[in-house]
Amino acid sequence: MGFSVSASAAIIFISFLIAASTLYTAWDNSYNNVQAAREDWYNLRLSQLNTLFDLNATLGNVTVGSTTYNITWYLRDSGITMDVRHWSSIYDGYYKTIYNVSDDNVGFLENYTYVLPGETLLLNVTNIPLTQTRHNLTVVFENGCWLHLSWHWNGSIILLDDDSRGCPTEVS
Repeated sequence: MGFSVSASAAIIFISFLIAASTLYTAWDNSYNNVQAAREDWYNLRLSQLNTLFDLNATLGNVTVGSTTYNITWYLRDSGITMDVRHWSSIYDGYYKTIYNVSDDNVGFLENYTYVLPGETLLLNVTNIPLTQTRHNLTVVFENGCWLHLSWHWNGSIILLDDDSRGCPTEVS
């Protein structure tokens, strides 16, 4: 016929326990995801604060041909160990893959995987027209920081116009 009052109360109580455990599991998963995101943010911020790349010399090695020239920049890591495979670049306004120089004339001369503090990387830019046009190269690291180089050919030598570095900042 029907349920007794005690059986109905037991069903309601068990349903309440199941709902509470489901809510607790959802809350615990959300809390863990927030904590993991916070930890990732702190690690990224720490990486950005300790990133320090600059030129090892004011000007790299230059090879001049009849209509083009090549330049090799010596980039020195004075900060933390970084994974070079995730770097990219923007050369004269165009995205360039930096890991392989043969596909787009901008890239490393050697097969680098990681760069250690104190190490110097050789970054080559090839087939640059032998004109007095100003050229810009921005190397973007895996943590969002960058190194920007700007130079031009003055008719007899390469002049470095600007080198700067930075990291993204938050908007609050």
